[in-house]
Amino acid sequence: MRTEDLCQLCGTPRTDIVFVLAPVSQVTTIVEMYGGAVCSLRCARLTAAVCPHYIDGGSQVAIYAVPRHKRVDLVGCDLDNDDEYDVAGLDPVCAVMVTRDP
Repeated sequence: MRTEDLCQLCGTPRTDIVFVLAPVSQVTTIVEMYGGAVCSLRCARLTAAVCPHYIDGGSQVAIYAVPRHKRVDLVGCDLDNDDEYDVAGLDPVCAVMVTRDP
């Protein structure tokens, strides 16, 4: 199994449905997941709670369930380790509020 097939958070093999996150205040049609989409709603919620990208935003984070596809190289490191998904017209599975503890 290739590393690209594993969840970036827990290392579990990703299934045909993966989860991507987007700050509600910034969501457009494209969601980029550097390091790849995660395998479960549990991993998505944990990512929202610990990742500075979401905590620093201090707002709600929408979580979308999307069909998995081949990863791409969004950061230019010659590795297909990132995911980009079009979420136009999709409803989030849930939204979580994240804030940095004082």
